[in-house]
Parts: sequence; C-alpha cells; structure tokens
Amino acid sequence: MKRKPWLIASKCCVLNLSLHHQFHCNMFQGRVSKTDSLLVMAIDFGTTYSGYAFQFRHDYEADRIGSIFTNTSWVAEGGNGLMSWKTPTTLLLNADDSFNSFGYEAEEVYQDLIENEEHHDYHYFRRFKMMLHNKMIMNRDVIIEDSGGRGFPARTVFRHSIEYLKKHFFKTIEERALNLKPEDIQWVLTVPAIWNEPAKQFMREAAVEAGIPSDNLQLALEPEAASLFCKYVPAEKQADEDGQNMKIVPFSIGTRYMILDLGGGTGDVTVHEVVDENSLREINVASGGAWGGTNVDKAYYNMLKSIFGEDVLLKFKTERRTDMLEFQRDFEMKKRYIRDKLGQNTRPVIISVPAVLSDYVKEMKGMSLKDIVANSEFADKIKIKPGNKLAIDRELMETLFDDPKKQIVAHVRNILENQDNENRISAILMVGGFSTSNIIVDAVKQAFPELRVVVPPDAGLAIVKGAVLCGHAPLTISSRVCKYTYGVAVYDNFDEKRHPPEKRLEHDNEVLCKDLFSKFIEAGQSVDVNKSVDETYDVPKPHAPMSLQIYATPDKNPLFTTDENCEMLGKIIIKPPEGGWKKGAQIKVSMKFGGTEFEVHATDPQNPDAVYSTRFDFLL
Repeated sequence: MKRKPWLIASKCCVLNLSLHHQFHCNMFQGRVSKTDSLLVMAIDFGTTYSGYAFQFRHDYEADRIGSIFTNTSWVAEGGNGLMSWKTPTTLLLNADDSFNSFGYEAEEVYQDLIENEEHHDYHYFRRFKMMLHNKMIMNRDVIIEDSGGRGFPARTVFRHSIEYLKKHFFKTIEERALNLKPEDIQWVLTVPAIWNEPAKQFMREAAVEAGIPSDNLQLALEPEAASLFCKYVPAEKQADEDGQNMKIVPFSIGTRYMILDLGGGTGDVTVHEVVDENSLREINVASGGAWGGTNVDKAYYNMLKSIFGEDVLLKFKTERRTDMLEFQRDFEMKKRYIRDKLGQNTRPVIISVPAVLSDYVKEMKGMSLKDIVANSEFADKIKIKPGNKLAIDRELMETLFDDPKKQIVAHVRNILENQDNENRISAILMVGGFSTSNIIVDAVKQAFPELRVVVPPDAGLAIVKGAVLCGHAPLTISSRVCKYTYGVAVYDNFDEKRHPPEKRLEHDNEVLCKDLFSKFIEAGQSVDVNKSVDETYDVPKPHAPMSLQIYATPDKNPLFTTDENCEMLGKIIIKPPEGGWKKGAQIKVSMKFGGTEFEVHATDPQNPDAVYSTRFDFLL
C-alpha cells in the first residue's frame, strides 16, 4: 500500500512534516525585497541596545554605504557620555498597559517613579529579547515577567518596542520635511541566524502589529547582513591586525570565511564560501550560544557581590535604583575601553562608588569602604581612591571577560577542526557590538594566528547598515546546510517483527503502524535555495482539511515522530477544494528554501494548475 498521513482521534487527516529555521525559509509566499521602494529602513533589535538605520534609493544607487543614516540622538542623562546610535532595549508601560517610554527615557522615568514610590503599578522590561533564544517550540501567547515578577504578554512588549522605533524614525523623517507612509518604505528587521522559525515568526507578527506592512517587511539574517556591508567597505578603510590597509580577503571567489557576530546576548557563527561576485553558499549550519557582552556584566556583579555581600547589593539595588543605574552605566562605559588597541594601557580602571552604597556597607557590615575591600579576596587588585572611587587593576577587569572569551574561542576551534582540508577557512570576520572589545578580538587573534582576523570599521554598525543594503538588494545565498532532519509522519502496514505493539492501529479493516517518520531532508545536507523538496501523499478523507504538523530532530535516521529528540514545531492547514478532494487524490507538498523564512506550496499532481490554500504557523 501507499504511505498515507495518519489519522488523529478527531478523524481529521494529519500530515506531520517538519522543517527548521536553519533553512531560513519563507512562510509568506512570494515575499521579496521591494527594490523600487523610496527608502529602506532597518531595525536592529538587540538584547541590550536597539537602533535603526535608513537610506534613500537614489542615495544607494550613488553611494552604497556612505549615505546610510544612523540615528545618534540617544544619550543617557547624568553626563555619563553614553552617546550612541543605539538606546537600551528597555520598555516601560503604564498601569493600564499603555506605552510610556523606551530606552534611556524608560530608565530615567522608571527611576523617578521609584524614588517617589509610584512605580508599583507600572510594567518595566529590560533585556527581554533573550527569551526568544533557542526556542524550538513557542506559544503565540507566551508570557514574560516584568521587573516586579508579574506575567505579561510577550508579544505586546515586543510590539510596543518596535512601534517606538518606527515612530522615532518617522519623527526623524518629518524633521526633514518628508511625507512618507509605511507602504512607501521597505522595512528590514535583523534576526540572529541561530534563531528558530517560531522566534522569527514571533518577531514578524509583533512588527506587523506595530504597524509595519507585512508585504513591505523582510527579515535579514545578521551574519549575511554583515557580509554584505563588509563587501562594500572601501579598501582604504579596511585594516588588518597590523593596522595596514588591505582588501578584505573573504570576498575573493572560492574563499571560505567565518562570520563571528558577537552581540550583547548571543554569539552567532556562520561559515560562507564566495561563489561569485554576487552570491555565497553556506558551508556550516549557523551555530552559537549565549556568549554576549552581558556575561561581562554578570561577572562584574558577582565580583561586587563577593566584596560587599549579596545583602548589601540587594538593598542598594532595591532601595536606590537610580544610584544603581548610574553605577551600572559607569561600568558600561569603562568596560568598552579596558584595553587599548596596542594593549599598552596599564593604569587601573576607575569606577565611582555611590555614597549611599558606602553608607550601606558601613551600616550593614560595620566597615568602611576601604576596609571591606581590604578584607576581600581582591585586596591586592582593588584600591580605594579619594572620593569613593574603586581603582581596579586592569588585569582583574580583563578576567571578567574570561567566560565568554573561552566559550567563543572553543566554539570557533571546534568548527575549524571539523572542516575539510580543501578550501579551508582563511579569515574570520568579527562584527557586532561585543566585537568592538579589544580583549575579545585579541583572544581570537592569539588563538588562531594562522587566520586573518578582520574587524570592519564601526563593527557594531555592520549588521544594521548591511540590513539596509539587504533591503535594496539582498545578498544571494545559493545553498544552505540543514541542521535538523525533517520528516513526515505516515502510517504503513504494521510489521510485528519491526514495529512495537504500541504503534499498532486498526483502521478501515487495515492493521497499520502509526507515527512512522518518513524522512524529508537529513541533518547536515546541503540544499540549493532555489530547489524545491517535494513529497506526494494520499488523501484519506474526501472533505477534511489536511493539518500538517511540523517536526524536527537532530538525529539523522529517526524511526518515529514520537522519538525522544523529535519536536513538533508548527502546522500547515490545507483546505480541500470546493466539493472535496477527488477520489484517489494526492497532495504534493513542496518546500523551497529561498529566503530567510519558510515557503510551502501544496498541489494536486493530477491538476498542476490547482494550488491549494495553505497557512503556515510555527506558533502554537
């Protein structure tokens, strides 16, 4: 007998087919960049900071990267010098759940509310993007907690944040006496290459709810955006580790290079090979982990906890949040410049300690600031200077980078050791905000002296500027590598010698085996992005819609969709034609991996002109 989709309890036909984010597939058919748009606007929604960049079409045609505008109007109050093209990914909502503020403003407003004991009914969210990291399964109505531990719809938080960035952009445009509508703009939203499809769909839906037209919105994978930006960086602005001008090696035809994208929350690693002047192919599946700059913040906090005591810091953080914020901002500014380019700066790093923290130490520990430091494990590395200032040994400060540094180097080494001997990786391209740290860059250079390590100018801007270029003309990826095995759950004749008894199913006078995993694509397989992968299945019910449940597994040869490592990612609904399916009808399911999202079609092989209505949904 032919393999058929298996029946669930409701007697509705279910076809279980699985795909995963590493194909960067297009679930919205036919969506491509609108290269005739008047303007491209790209949003870099980060873990710690967010911002945007834009460029008019006529400027792009005249000068690829020189005319990309990045907003630099965000600056923290209090004179800390934290002027940047980004603002903290921090959101404040009112008691009635309406928008209050975002970024630096949200931090300032919330601190004022705390000082006046008026903050209790407000919702404050900080660094919430990491909730989307490494999510194989995700609910559309997923809940996250605000600073007070209260549950709140995550999509509302993301929607308000994206909407703020959109409105801020329009305010900038209005100041230039321009009257553009969302439909006149090609919008680009950057996402990590290691994200799953549910996370990408979640971001798309939040952006659409924020007022960005879905047909004008594309998702850009961060490493690919960075590649495109670096391709157009003038040679005179590119420098190697010795400071000499050079042409970035990776863009020679046939060259393989690694993109090391290091942000606040995650590290994202991709390997590309240059096919020709306009296209790349993916060599390794995108991989990574939570190795971003926030790990340095955590290590710093743990050091302070060891010195002052967890009880002191908790009281300080709870009762004097404004002072704690200033304390954190001082460290944020200092950590960016702990080591200079030549590594010759040996002076201690000076960080001001708020007077109230010193008072808490005296009150709760019975010691002065000087004494508690002198009695800590860091007594020989930290001194107290006049004016309540910590003079921290530079070597000690550098140890705060140890964990992410080791994790990054170990992951890169693992990739290099598993590459084939032909056309080996010859360069590492470092981008993202954490790649501006000379400590991290030097660690990569020292670990891999045989490779050229390239950090483009404004490494923190490479992704958002590259995303703008993607909006005008996306970089062509000719093939991608599959991270997971994808398959379809079917039923077939039950074989007592091969099939366990719990899989036995009697249906329509047949004894069948259910939940069999019919492999579609295998983990590690390279797939051309313009090539469809097709399978054909019988339709067992004449009038029932087909619900295709999506599964993925890292195992290359799974037996059943119920195996331990199999995960159901989402579903596709195929409605029957008017009057129902014809007798003996079959459905051909075609999947194409041509974009950053998933594209699927369902057709009747006996009637090729009929393309059935499909709806794909990775969110439960």
